[in-house]
Amino acid sequence: MGLGAADWMVIAFPKKQAEREVLVASLFVKAFERWVAGQSEPSLAPFGEPVQNDENDLDFTVETALGAMRMELTEFAPLREHGPRFADAPASLEPSEKAELALELVGMKSAHQGGEGRFLVIYNTEYGFWLDPLTIERMRRVLKDAPPRFERVYYVSIHDLGNGSVSEIYPGTPHHIFGEADLDDGRVMIPHPAEFRVGRTVSWSGVIMLGNRRCPVNYKVDYQDFQSIREIAFTEKLPDSR
Repeated sequence: MGLGAADWMVIAFPKKQAEREVLVASLFVKAFERWVAGQSEPSLAPFGEPVQNDENDLDFTVETALGAMRMELTEFAPLREHGPRFADAPASLEPSEKAELALELVGMKSAHQGGEGRFLVIYNTEYGFWLDPLTIERMRRVLKDAPPRFERVYYVSIHDLGNGSVSEIYPGTPHHIFGEADLDDGRVMIPHPAEFRVGRTVSWSGVIMLGNRRCPVNYKVDYQDFQSIREIAFTEKLPDSR
C-alpha cells in the first residue's frame, strides 16, 4: 500500500461448492497443525487428509488422533438477514448479532448432521461475516450451557488460498482476554478492507520496551484527514535499562 493507493487482495474461492469445500477442508487440517486457539483436551490432532464423501452424506471422513471421524463443513453467510446477495452483505456486524446468527446455523446443522464421532467446521467467504474472537467467545458460552450434538465445533479463518487459523468454539476454553469479561460492555467496530482510505503519511522514530530491552522503532501512519497533526516526535529519551 502506498500514498494515494491501496490494494485489497480478495481471495479467489472456487465457484463450485464441492471444490470450495475440498479447499476449506484441506486448509482446516493445515491450519490446525500451525495454530489452533481455545483447544480442549484430548486434541483431535494430528489429522489425516480429508476424504470427500458421497453426495447427501456428511462432507468428509478424516483420520484423527481419536480415530476416523466425520467432518461437516458449513459456510456462515446469513444472507436471509443480510442479503440476499453477497454484494448486499454489510461491511461489518456486531459480535452479538453474528453470534446469534451463527448459533442458529450450528443448531440447524446439529439437528440434521450432529452425532457421535462427528465435528463441525464453520467458515466464511465474505469478510463482513468473519467470526471474530468476541463472537467466538459468545458462542462458546452459549454452547457450554446448551451443547450441540457434534463432539467439536471449530471455526477456520481463511487468510488466503494456502493459509488460515483455527479456533475451537465447542467445547473450547475461555478466551485469554474475554473469558471473564462482560461481553455486553461496549461496542466493537470491525472495519471492512474496502472502507480503508489512504491519505497523508506521518512518520516518526522512537523506542519501545520489550521486557527490559530498549528497541528503536520507526513508525509510519497514513492519516485520512487530521489537519491538526503537524509533527509527532518523542521529547524524552527512555532510560537505558541494560
